[in-house]
Amino acid sequence: MLFKAKPMPWRDKNLQPQNDSVLQAILEGRGDQLPLSAAAKRRIIEDAVESNPSRIQELDEALWRVRAQEQAEEGVPVTVGELKRTRLIESDRISTTWDSWELATGKRHALRVLRPVFRKDPVWRRRLARGIRLAREVEGIIAVNAETDGEWPTLSVPINGLTLADLLPAEDYPDSQQLAAFLIGGLKGLHGLYAKGLHHGHLDPHKLVLTPKGVQLAWLDPFLETRGSVQKDLSNLGAAVAQLDPTVSDPIGAVAHSWADEPPPNLEMAQDLLLRSMGTRLAENRYHLLMRSRYINARSGEARLLRAVRALKSSLAPPKATVCLRAGKDSVLVVAECDGKNVHGGGLAALPMRHLPEIWSSERGLDASASRMLLRSFATRRSGDEARRAEIQKELGGTDVQADQLCRWLSAQARLRAATKLLELSRKPI
Repeated sequence: MLFKAKPMPWRDKNLQPQNDSVLQAILEGRGDQLPLSAAAKRRIIEDAVESNPSRIQELDEALWRVRAQEQAEEGVPVTVGELKRTRLIESDRISTTWDSWELATGKRHALRVLRPVFRKDPVWRRRLARGIRLAREVEGIIAVNAETDGEWPTLSVPINGLTLADLLPAEDYPDSQQLAAFLIGGLKGLHGLYAKGLHHGHLDPHKLVLTPKGVQLAWLDPFLETRGSVQKDLSNLGAAVAQLDPTVSDPIGAVAHSWADEPPPNLEMAQDLLLRSMGTRLAENRYHLLMRSRYINARSGEARLLRAVRALKSSLAPPKATVCLRAGKDSVLVVAECDGKNVHGGGLAALPMRHLPEIWSSERGLDASASRMLLRSFATRRSGDEARRAEIQKELGGTDVQADQLCRWLSAQARLRAATKLLELSRKPI
């Protein structure tokens, strides 16, 4: 190796700006979007207090949130029964809820498990069992599976599709039909709960599931620290769906935003407001719908082409490689790394690599500006320090052929992204 390994990020003074950006994200409530464990976030907060003790009270709230998440992750085994947990979705006083996968079939589930300190408590076991019996009597929610006799009492629901959280952040033009589908699916599930005298209590984007049969509501009977209410559930439903239309550019999205701010007093009024808004939307667009019907064949052709382009974007996985695209004469390296599923890359001062920005992922797509930087760096590599680049390339275990393949793949993704944007633009209402 040409360079010595550096200490861990939370102790490295050279990474102080990066730690400051992580800390700022945690304070702004964006900590869940960071690819760091709760323990790493907690250490960054503690180091900030250690370097500046006057911030101790300012950081108390962030430390409380991160520490609560860290404790929720402790003690729960990676595999619970036939399910393997992955990402923490939420937690309450007695349990934690995880995104998980079935080991035998690979099917996705939402898994709720009692905290380690309560898993043998007969009182909370009985509470869980009663909630399971109620959940199986409710119409309009996803069927609940349960295991209450084993070492770890659990509830789980199959996620046969995408959750609303998987569609966020929303970057495309808002779709009125999709917004209405999520609101209607949530209202149907809440209607079944209210018919049994129950409330949801923890409604968020993870609980609205887009399946081939429509939008369904997931409910795992969470422990409620305060009494639930119809207005709280409708406010949570509106806040979740409103994230699909962050700019409030769609009438149905405006309904969701209004529910989040001032929820209707009951379910019947919420249904009436949604129906009237959908009727108004259709009346306002009647002329445009009549005119667009004249071009139905052209529109269907555009839709088929758009589906084909979207399928192409994910049909070919990126080539696995770790390569140096350019070595500048100012000692700056441009490095790209791909594991076959995600592409990261950017500028570095030296090796070993620390944090590289995400360039492409199957969930978020392509970062066009960052991708252009990598392609431009590789195209102008000969104006830099080629001897040093060859040395770094050898150390990383990559070749120029792999670098060329990765750049060609990124260039193809950029062209597909441009084609998708043009086709989507042509589908917007006039």
